Amino acid sequence: MHLSRELGGNYPFRLNVPVLESALVDLGELMMRHTSWASSATKYYHTAYSAATTEAEDTIGVSQARSSDLANHPENNAFYKIGSDGLPNATNEEGSNFMPVIANPHALYYAFYDQADAISITTGAATTTLTVSSLENHIDSGWMYTTDGTDSSATYVGSLRYLTASASGTATMDSADTTDTSSDIILLLPIGHRLTQLNAESTGLGTTAAAGAGLFLEVVENYGTWRSAPTHMLRFWNDKGLDGLGGKIARFEAEIVQLKHTWHGTLEYAIT
Repeated sequence: MHLSRELGGNYPFRLNVPVLESALVDLGELMMRHTSWASSATKYYHTAYSAATTEAEDTIGVSQARSSDLANHPENNAFYKIGSDGLPNATNEEGSNFMPVIANPHALYYAFYDQADAISITTGAATTTLTVSSLENHIDSGWMYTTDGTDSSATYVGSLRYLTASASGTATMDSADTTDTSSDIILLLPIGHRLTQLNAESTGLGTTAAAGAGLFLEVVENYGTWRSAPTHMLRFWNDKGLDGLGGKIARFEAEIVQLKHTWHGTLEYAIT
């Protein structure tokens, strides 16, 4: 993830926070306050990767460096104290490791739709009906994109379709698309959608057939970029029924807002 804008028009506020992780932390990971901060010796932030309804609750913001890079930073001993293995795994008793994050409560972020976190078509055909087992209902006005990000041998890749209607297990696309059971897709969620799902690294959004975990994140806008088009907001009248976009070469991002920042409680009413 990376910063899109700040709702109040302010500059990004960078802050070093205590982080505890057993794995390397990447640039752009969404970080959240430990759920037991107030009741145990867990005074640190960690990657929001649990894929539960409490994921992205009490988020602080997005990491601004790789932990492995901080280990080699000339000021590491002064600011971060990360070991040579690059792991921010010092406990509170050991003084903790620190990492920089953007901490603005009203920050919006670009979260890429992870094409390596795709789902498979259940029934392939040349049709306007998208069939995926357990497909989430009420994703009308979202988008479907066929990708080879998961399977390099997937057929019929690079098609973008607007979802004009949806039901449990199926959705109606703006125009017919040819797929088969080797086809993988990602779902670009409708604007205003809150049943979101992070990818495993917490650097972007993943795709699940069923409704996402219901994180404290909301999709504000969707963007697309491919060879013949610069980054732009996806709109039905411009982007429906497109083919030949190049599989994973095309890139899609959601602009997301944190609904429950650790410093601000819920923003659910503040942004409406």
